[in-house]
Amino acid sequence: MKINPSEPGWEGRDHLILSKGHAAAGLYAALSTFGFFDAEELVQRYNAEGSIFTGHVNARVPGVDFSTGSLGHGLGLGTGLALGYRLKGLTNRVYVICGDGEMGEGSNWEALQIASHQRLSNLTLIIDRNGGQNDGPTEAILSQAALKDRLLMFGFETVEVDGHDLSALCEALTIPAGTAPRAIVARTQKGAGVPMFKGKGPHYAVLSPEQLRRALVSMGETP
Repeated sequence: MKINPSEPGWEGRDHLILSKGHAAAGLYAALSTFGFFDAEELVQRYNAEGSIFTGHVNARVPGVDFSTGSLGHGLGLGTGLALGYRLKGLTNRVYVICGDGEMGEGSNWEALQIASHQRLSNLTLIIDRNGGQNDGPTEAILSQAALKDRLLMFGFETVEVDGHDLSALCEALTIPAGTAPRAIVARTQKGAGVPMFKGKGPHYAVLSPEQLRRALVSMGETP
């Protein structure tokens, strides 16, 4: 992505929209790593009263363009941005990350139709295919088993990868742009990387001090 941490609003930047805004902590950590703000500020202020580092993505955070968390809006925002840049003859790219449970929202499929019809090759959709959502397994609530096939039928250049394989993700992201929008279905597992939560990680939880200690120990870290 083309970014400029010293000038977050730089007009030549690419955009990342984290539609599944409850994953804000991951986005904030990445932004601090790239130098948009000091990591210690995030550590001290995450989810604190009055802090800009709220539990859902907050547009007041440097490097964030849209507040998100009300699912089903990010892809529409990204489609509008991508179309706007295309109409202006600009090369800015737009990346949108959605959850698989979120793909039950009808607004996403309207956005997919528009993006395909307009041949928005500057738009990339990444879907976190972890099989779970707030109320339980996606397959028990609204099956997404045919997700890849649906995206292909909607006219997206679509690939499916192991979402924990960074090399595979990078390869999928760096395929030269074609003439259609791109979709990457990233298969993931809740709790991956933390043995005590693998495959059974909660949708959203605040760990107690003891749970945090056990989680660190299970990862081979010193509490």
